Amino acid sequence: MKRKPASAVRQYKKAFPQFPAGLNQYHSYVKPTAKLPKAPPSLETYNKIKRWPLDGNAYYGDCTMAAAAHAIHLWNVITHESNPVPLTSDVVREYRKFAKTPQAGLIEANVLKTWHRGGLWGHRILGYTPINVHDIAMIKQAAYLYGLVYVGVQLTKSAEKQYKQRKPWALVRDWKNEVPVGGHAIPIVGYDRDGFYVVTWGVVQKMTFEWWHTYGEEAWAIFPQQLKEAGGADHLNLAQLRADLKLL
Repeated sequence: MKRKPASAVRQYKKAFPQFPAGLNQYHSYVKPTAKLPKAPPSLETYNKIKRWPLDGNAYYGDCTMAAAAHAIHLWNVITHESNPVPLTSDVVREYRKFAKTPQAGLIEANVLKTWHRGGLWGHRILGYTPINVHDIAMIKQAAYLYGLVYVGVQLTKSAEKQYKQRKPWALVRDWKNEVPVGGHAIPIVGYDRDGFYVVTWGVVQKMTFEWWHTYGEEAWAIFPQQLKEAGGADHLNLAQLRADLKLL
């Protein structure tokens, strides 16, 4: 897989996570009688997309919106649909509607709420719900069933260095002394036996499960209309999820 050179400028700015009261964890919305298909040992759907745009995240703290735009792009590939994928200017414009300053950042839960209720770039999702960040098996399953998982992490200087060196995000020897430099929103778009793959700053970046357990702070399953039309949400109690989301 070819990788673009690391950008000289990168922005984070995902705000600290918020989990709305009244919205349950993902497993609570799976029908008791449903038999979920087992996730395969690896998932590499992201390889079907040859180029991932930066979507303004080199200059704006719009990672939360960029991750949403990446999701639409990937869902199109998975379902063979052609929903409009927002351009960089569209991503930045949507971000600036809600951000007080170019680098202010946004809360993932608020982006998801907007995406569900009013839509982003003319695209709406059926619902969303948090996943326990330490439940690797559940995150894998959600990525397999819905194409991706919308997550948030805290990055460190060593992670920046590993990104520049084209190495996976992994714990370094003195990781306990590191201070995070900023929150970052990214989609998990694949996995293998020892780590997840995410899209960030125009490339696919690997992170080890050990690193994720340390710096991952939120994970969200998102249910797009495209997958429901393809029969990919039959195991969910969408009526209950929608009722809970309506109260937020």
